[in-house]
Amino acid sequence: MPANTDRRRRKYRRQAMLGVVMFALLQLAGTACFGALCLIPDLPRWLMVLFVVLAAACAALILPALVVLKQRFTEIEGGELDAAAEY
Repeated sequence: MPANTDRRRRKYRRQAMLGVVMFALLQLAGTACFGALCLIPDLPRWLMVLFVVLAAACAALILPALVVLKQRFTEIEGGELDAAAEY
């Protein structure tokens, strides 16, 4: 049974990591797009400020995702999913 539990935990960790990596890639793509929009010539200043704020918001969302990933790893290692699966 422990080998099966270890395999399941590795699978959960891999899935959690993949989810955060995909989220980060999408956020970075959004940041790059908003950053590229800032380079449009003769863009009104308010629109450029808006694009900079949106790019910063996309980039800033990566940090909370890393915190949540750490919490998820703690849950996986603590066996909370294994205990919940018994019910």
